[in-house]
Amino acid sequence: MDKLLKKLNAAQREAVYHQRGPLLILAGAGSGKTTTMATRIAYLVAKHRIRGENILGLSFTRKAAGELKERVEKMIAETSGPEFAKGLTLSTFHALCVRILRARASEIGYSPDFTILDEKDQGDIVKSILRQMKLDDRKFDADLIKFEIGQAKNRFYSPDQARDFFLESGRLPEDYAIAAANVYEHYQERLAALNAFDFDDLLFQAVRLLEKSDAAREFYNRKFQYILVDEYQDTNPSQFRLLRLLTESHDNICVVGDDDQSIYAWRGADPTHILEFGKHYPGARTITLDQNYRSTSTILDAANEVITKNRKRHPKRLWSENGQGEPITNLIVEEDRAEAETVAEEILRRRENPDHPRRWQDFAVLYRSNPQSRLFEEALRMRKIPYKIVGTLSYLDRREVKDTLSYWRVIQNPKDDASFRRICNWPARGFGKTTLEAINTSALANGTSLFEACEEAVKDDPNGENLSAAKSPGLSPKAVAAVRAFIELIRGMRADLDSTPLDRSALSDWGKRTLAKIRVKETLLEEEKDDPALAERRWENALELANALGQVDIEGARAETAEYADLASGAKAALRASAGDLTTVGVLSKFLQAMTLDPNEDDDEDDTPKDEVTLLTLHGSKGLEFPVVFMVGAEEGYLPHQRTIDGTGPEAALGFDEERRLAYVGITRAKTHLVISRAKFRVRYGKKVPRLPSRFLEDIPKSLLLVQDESEAPEPTTAEAKEAHEAKVKDFMASLRSRLQGTP
Repeated sequence: MDKLLKKLNAAQREAVYHQRGPLLILAGAGSGKTTTMATRIAYLVAKHRIRGENILGLSFTRKAAGELKERVEKMIAETSGPEFAKGLTLSTFHALCVRILRARASEIGYSPDFTILDEKDQGDIVKSILRQMKLDDRKFDADLIKFEIGQAKNRFYSPDQARDFFLESGRLPEDYAIAAANVYEHYQERLAALNAFDFDDLLFQAVRLLEKSDAAREFYNRKFQYILVDEYQDTNPSQFRLLRLLTESHDNICVVGDDDQSIYAWRGADPTHILEFGKHYPGARTITLDQNYRSTSTILDAANEVITKNRKRHPKRLWSENGQGEPITNLIVEEDRAEAETVAEEILRRRENPDHPRRWQDFAVLYRSNPQSRLFEEALRMRKIPYKIVGTLSYLDRREVKDTLSYWRVIQNPKDDASFRRICNWPARGFGKTTLEAINTSALANGTSLFEACEEAVKDDPNGENLSAAKSPGLSPKAVAAVRAFIELIRGMRADLDSTPLDRSALSDWGKRTLAKIRVKETLLEEEKDDPALAERRWENALELANALGQVDIEGARAETAEYADLASGAKAALRASAGDLTTVGVLSKFLQAMTLDPNEDDDEDDTPKDEVTLLTLHGSKGLEFPVVFMVGAEEGYLPHQRTIDGTGPEAALGFDEERRLAYVGITRAKTHLVISRAKFRVRYGKKVPRLPSRFLEDIPKSLLLVQDESEAPEPTTAEAKEAHEAKVKDFMASLRSRLQGTP
């Protein structure tokens, strides 16, 4: 253990030594927080003999949880022995909530085999409710309403409470807010009927369950005697409430975070959780990690000057022993296209510098909004510079992957209507829209799932006579045959799964057999008959799922199943029986759960680093670092965003604080060199629109900047920029009124 401790600085060691009581670790950017957290857990095990099963570590993404788990297990193996890591829970908030809900979902009216809906399934349900309520989808946007429902859940507002929240938030017009509240109520009813949760429900319903069940709450308080939370500044009210419930009988909670990097208020994150930690947990100790191991002093000095302008924050100032480094380049160009061209040329120049050659992967281009990437893509492509865009279509969003997962979901849980709808006619089998509508009508009339309605529709009497005409009017003989074929396909694959040995290789083979039975490869070849190479890539995507199924953590699933049985010991016998033994269906359920969680995480199927320039948003850059960073579009309207500039009242002031934190995050991604660029004009619909430099750029001392002005045009005045913006708003409002009135 001493060997590990010697690698830490004094503040990090203090954080590790702290044993009991609440602890806030203020970890500035690049200050080694993951190493500190991992060492703290290893120290609890080695020095205080805390059992692994009594420690809970929570992160926001699978990647972060996986990295922490890997480090902790290695440290524990070195200091105590690998067996001492047994039972350690290092997971995301949502994965923990799934474990809680699987164990006792029946207490809030759900079955433990519930389905977790993805983004598309949620959107489809909202759209169907809008149609049912006869609300004009040209006026009421389903994606916006879905987002607002998620916001309400993150703040732990029920449908009854959400109406006031929607009205008071000011984000929606009154009629929109009322419509959103009504849709929310119907949406929850629909989810309950489907025995399904959406992503935000996992937190919402787990908190609801723990608040209701004394036994469940007491169980988890006994189990998790030491809790560590990463990125605490990003917690929303539901997550905060969950942590309070898990520490009801003790206060051994250690939270790690940085209020200066709280940039997710739009997703429900509340920075007051970290700012007022001592108020929520009296007697809390605070330890600040302010030594930065990533950046040069010049970069940190700039970041410090920007962030100190915020009003409410824990005082801290990052410092480094990495040397002063180069000045920050302030690149000024005339137009947006010139900005992209100049950045691309600068990347080429720096990569080919004989004194300090770089790899493509050393460079990152950070922007405020995704549409800004287009010109940079063009400039890089023209110069044959390899690049990747983070945050575009992920592996799990590819159709062949979503369709295969939907098949497996229906195999695991035939009552999953959302997945059923997606795959009942993929590949095409004559189970079209008319047939689905007839089945849906039958399901609604009889209160069953779509799968059960199909079973009823093709059921034969004892004499073998088909009864579908009476049970599902409107189904033709051809449709009945298609429905029967689909039902038999699902039943056959489920029977195959039930008889498959509980073994990784056998599970992978089962996955490959399902792909063959569904005829995935043949279907993709037909869909992409003009591009066989694309068909092959899509087939490889589907095949990768079967390979991934063979990597599932069977022992982890077995431990969770034992936990469910333990927690269910006071519940009804049926639940105890279902929780007792691990089956192949249970392993598939765990795999599908992992595939559904963290929908916002970048799920690139190939984690091998590639030598290419990275393009990503400022939000997406959090937690990453690059030797050379280009922070582009440093202008009013981008950073801070125009929405914040146009806002009024206290909310607008809080918005500026968050925009400043976003600028701080961007600056602190750079290790050795930072270029902050801006254009004096941006071309919009063929017109040059004047732009002003970002107020955050103005906060950086001139002594830290090397100005590189590539433009001969004079700087636009504030009056010119204001006039251009007002004209743009006027044109937009006229266009919006025209669209709502249905005029061309």
